[in-house]
Amino acid sequence: MEQLNEFAFESLSDTEAIIKKANELKVVELAFHSISKRHGALRDAARLQAMVTVSRKSKDKTLIVRNAPHPDIALNDLCGYAPGLVSIRLNKAVSIDSHIINRRNALLPAKSKMIATDSQNYTEIIRGRSIDLNCISGAERQYLSPLFTSKNSSCVRNSSLMKQTMISIFKQINKQEFSKLDGDLIDAFGIFACELFKNTQEHACRDANGFQYIEHAEGIIFSWNDMLSEMYESDFAGHPKLQQYWDDNLVISEDGSKKSLRCMQVSFFDTGPGLVGRAFGGNIKSSFERELLLKCIEKNFSTKTESGSGNGYPTILTQLSKVGGLIRIRSGNQCLFNCFDRNNHGFWESESSPDVKFKVKNEYLMDFKNWDTKSLSQVSGTVVSIIVPLRKDSGQRSLL
Repeated sequence: MEQLNEFAFESLSDTEAIIKKANELKVVELAFHSISKRHGALRDAARLQAMVTVSRKSKDKTLIVRNAPHPDIALNDLCGYAPGLVSIRLNKAVSIDSHIINRRNALLPAKSKMIATDSQNYTEIIRGRSIDLNCISGAERQYLSPLFTSKNSSCVRNSSLMKQTMISIFKQINKQEFSKLDGDLIDAFGIFACELFKNTQEHACRDANGFQYIEHAEGIIFSWNDMLSEMYESDFAGHPKLQQYWDDNLVISEDGSKKSLRCMQVSFFDTGPGLVGRAFGGNIKSSFERELLLKCIEKNFSTKTESGSGNGYPTILTQLSKVGGLIRIRSGNQCLFNCFDRNNHGFWESESSPDVKFKVKNEYLMDFKNWDTKSLSQVSGTVVSIIVPLRKDSGQRSLL
């Protein structure tokens, strides 16, 4: 294996570079400060996914961290946020500036975080305006109460209870602006989170051949962010539609010195075989993956057997259309997105025929594009990130 030092680990481009090198079986070393920083749910879930890919591809299963403070301080920080915590679980050991700590000992600092999360004591786990929920395989509190009704993988909260989790966390992160969230959007988040977690518990805990993973994790990252143009604009440069969305939603500061996209971000993650791998197994040609990934998102498609499944994506897409949101899905060798102009929402209602109305709406909601023109390496797990902009209307921030 070729040794490789990696210290740039912030932008989406940085994460893709690390994913590529993991697929090339190069040893990836990460700077401590690059793991521990918080950049919002969009970037942080992408960084988590890159670290998951490194772990899944690694032969010696060791997370290598450089330029860290004392190992105890470093472990406390790594266990305090999803990217580091999940990566430690998927490895057998952590090397902090050549100090080797086995996984069991490395995870000890996470205990207080897991207890606080399971107790829904969000004041203890919020950092800035970010909260993460992590279901870690093998943990005493693997099935966290914000996401499960009891300590069993089959007991995912229903959509109504999941909605209450969303409300509690959104309020904790931003009490002042919570009241401006659209009620139907919150309902949709409850439905979407319920369906995603039921699917992950049935399928993302096994590989594409159906064999149970010993090490796996599933979770959500929530954040409210001011995405400054000079720091984040490059993330949205891969497609003209994406660039236009960024430009349309920028807010200029009162003194005119800064531009930013102020938004709510929610990222759902798992460490499984990817959406296509879950649904169709592991022997899929890469050239077919985009088509099959879109099939996984369509209405009424579900890998679950219960009736009523398969409405999660259509429900959240409809509400993102209403509020002018964005969705990004990174899975397999694909990264797809769709984004919306709220002024276009409901244009399909002018169609007189119900069948035509449904067809036009579905085509609009399912008009996914590639996030970037570059070919992407195979990634481990699936990340679904959602952005809802806060706009400045009549002097007030608004999500409506």
